[in-house]
Amino acid sequence: MMPATKHLLAPALLVAVLLLTGCDRVARVNEALELTGNVSAITPQPISPDRLRVSLPDTGAVAVLAPVARNRDVTVWQTLDGITLSFRRGVLVATRGLGDDLMSTDVAAGIDLLHATGGDGYHPHIRSYLDGEDQTVFQSYQCRRTGQAATSVRSMERADRARSARRIEMRCISPEQEFTNIFWLDGMGRVIKSRQWVSKAVQYMETERVSR
Repeated sequence: MMPATKHLLAPALLVAVLLLTGCDRVARVNEALELTGNVSAITPQPISPDRLRVSLPDTGAVAVLAPVARNRDVTVWQTLDGITLSFRRGVLVATRGLGDDLMSTDVAAGIDLLHATGGDGYHPHIRSYLDGEDQTVFQSYQCRRTGQAATSVRSMERADRARSARRIEMRCISPEQEFTNIFWLDGMGRVIKSRQWVSKAVQYMETERVSR
C-alpha cells in the first residue's frame, strides 16, 4: 500500500475508539477526528483469522489486511505499515494513511440500498475530507441503486475458484462529480467483494474477503 502521510491519525485501536462509537453520522464522527498528528506504524494484532485483500488499481498497490477492532457492524482492518480501513457491513466508512483519506461518511442509506430496503429512488450521501490546510470539507451526493443481477465471483487469488453472488451497482452524483460503487454479496447478504470510490487522488479501491 502507499506510505502513510501526515493525515494518518492514531493507531488502529485509537481509530477504533474514535470511529466505532455506534454512531456513523458525519458531524459526530468528524468531531471525534479533530485530533491529528504523526504516529509510528504498529504491528497489527488480529482479532480473527479473516483477511481482506485490497488493491488500488490506479497505483497498482496491493495488500492483505487483518481485522484489528470491531464494534457492532463496523470492522477496522490494518496493513503491516499501519494503514487502516474501516467498513460498516462491507461499505467503506473511513481510511487512514492513504494520503487523500476519506475521513468519514454516512453509509446508512447505502446499506439499505444494498439490502433492498431503501427503495430505488435517490438517497443523500455525505462524505468528509481534509483540504490542504487540514480543514474539513464536506461533499454531498445523491445515490441510487442502478443495477443488480445474479452472477458468480472468481477469486483474485485463485481463478479456478468461483462462488455465487448478487452484483449490485450504486451510482452517486453531485454537481461536480459522480462515481459508481459495485458490491458482490453472498447468499447471506455479506459483501465478499467490492469496488468502492475513496477520493480523487486515490480513486477506486477493490476489496475481496479471502480465507486462511
